[in-house]
Amino acid sequence: MKKILVLNGSPSGDQGNCALWIKGMKKIFPKEVSVDVVTLAKSGYSSSLKKRISNADAMIFVTGTYWDSWGSPMQKLLEQMTELEGTSALMGKPAAVFVLMHSVGGKGILSRLQGVLSTMGFLIPPMSGMVYSLVSDIALKSPSSHAKDFWQKEDAELIVENLLKACDLNVQWALWPVDKKDPRRKWLRS
Repeated sequence: MKKILVLNGSPSGDQGNCALWIKGMKKIFPKEVSVDVVTLAKSGYSSSLKKRISNADAMIFVTGTYWDSWGSPMQKLLEQMTELEGTSALMGKPAAVFVLMHSVGGKGILSRLQGVLSTMGFLIPPMSGMVYSLVSDIALKSPSSHAKDFWQKEDAELIVENLLKACDLNVQWALWPVDKKDPRRKWLRS
């Protein structure tokens, strides 16, 4: 059974759009896949979450758009899990990203977040991220010949499919030497 860890990075936690997105997305997964959801606004980085990250076969990052960035709980997690960069907990682990937004800014967040995850050691499969917006949601309710140019809720199915396919890859990735002893040590001298 494949284990997928979904991280809700919204400051709204279980009450926001990201929680609703995750609820709908969970229905996409086949029954033989275990989906574990962590709401970062409620439970931050801990030894328990570190173990769940290590045990997951793949991860999904879900965030809203907040002042041209991902949610503060997601940012805090990325800062704290720096210790896992280049370790077996992350190396080659497939990751997908979903960004929600009202009107603008989401595509930049998607690209930047995928870049951060790749640098940490995650594998970013093809077509494994999307942005869904209020504007798209409204526009897609009207018939239009342009509908295929918008990301749609149904595109999550393709992203999940690609993520699950990536779980079957078995590659011995090369690691660069990163400071695993103390990534937070001071380097600036007065």
